[in-house]
Amino acid sequence: MRLTLSTAAIFGFVCAASTSGLGPRVTTEVDDDPCTRTAANRSEDLSNWVECQVNSFFPFPANGAWDVAYDAAFSRDVLASWNETKFDFDGFKALYTSFNETIGRNFIDFRHAFIKTLGVPNSSGGRGGFAYLTGWEGGLTALGTELYAEDAAFAVVEETPEGKRVITEFREASNMMNTAPVPKSQDWTCRLL
Repeated sequence: MRLTLSTAAIFGFVCAASTSGLGPRVTTEVDDDPCTRTAANRSEDLSNWVECQVNSFFPFPANGAWDVAYDAAFSRDVLASWNETKFDFDGFKALYTSFNETIGRNFIDFRHAFIKTLGVPNSSGGRGGFAYLTGWEGGLTALGTELYAEDAAFAVVEETPEGKRVITEFREASNMMNTAPVPKSQDWTCRLL
């Protein structure tokens, strides 16, 4: 095999990544606040709004009144799922309550951040649309070891008659271990609007 400049560059990057400990997990947090971040367009505005809502209700004790933020972020008619389980508004809130117990019991220092958020506004205008989110979560466990997991979600956001946004559908998948009881999965009724 003849060594070309591009092959050498790729080989150099792989070697540098291997020696520097770069791997599939990203542990750098973004230090700007999506709740106050300036958006250049509707897509960024929607992405920022969804990130802000998730940061507000993601239930680690340091977040304070996460349940109030949860109530404001989600429609009372939300269809939500976590991995293979399905929930309504109250069931998903109960699930996040169990997550809070797990995090509080098993982590000394817990953090999460977004790797990428893609907001796709409705083509008809308005403030709704949908968003895809990927991120990481974890930190220093009570055993003194580090544990990180990945997370992904899909959210449908609708504009209310009052001009506010609410999440009407939220599909989350994560490989984070949960030791607290998971509420029983609920059946979704079929509804066409």
